[in-house]
Amino acid sequence: MPTPHAAATIALTIATFILFASGRVRIEVVCLMLISCLALGFYFFPLEGDNGLTGIEIAFGGFGHEAVITICCLMILGRGLVSTGALEPATRLMERLWRRSSGLGLLCTLLVCGGMSMFINDTPVLILAMPILLNLAARSGYPASRTLMPVNFAILIGGMATTIGTSTNLLVVSLAEDLGVPPIGIFDFTGIALVAAAVALPYLWLVMPRLLPAVDNGL
Repeated sequence: MPTPHAAATIALTIATFILFASGRVRIEVVCLMLISCLALGFYFFPLEGDNGLTGIEIAFGGFGHEAVITICCLMILGRGLVSTGALEPATRLMERLWRRSSGLGLLCTLLVCGGMSMFINDTPVLILAMPILLNLAARSGYPASRTLMPVNFAILIGGMATTIGTSTNLLVVSLAEDLGVPPIGIFDFTGIALVAAAVALPYLWLVMPRLLPAVDNGL
């Protein structure tokens, strides 16, 4: 049977997901409520960890973890690319490709977005790609509903190719080092991900857009 602290944590997790799924409360408010519940719970019901740290130190110590800070820095970097207009030349080039051939444009988009997500966290890459894809769809007339999902999967595959490509990779690698696992290099499993990409890319390019409905770009 779980301990009282474990049972309370499970109940709090379930309640958080229910609030996320209901959509009745903003995600930011739910997160603040979760942090408040953790702080108050560990304050009134202390927990002594195996390493001598209290429960509240363990819960909030994660915010200062180097992996979390790295993720935040990568998101700031992605936002900087948008704010400074550094991606505008790439947007114009992709627009010319889309006007010439929608198939060639989609292939280049998959390759560029997947490659970017190897070196920038995949979440900001998706945030960067969405307005560009919607703009390209409006200009070229190709349905955005047939490009967003394939590009999303390409970004996920590219993010799995390096240790900094996804938030989960960063966290797992960092925690593994804390547990004494030998350091994992940034490109240690790139080969495996590229093999998966070689199989997935033709499907995302040629098959998946045909399976998705053509929704009006104005909707």
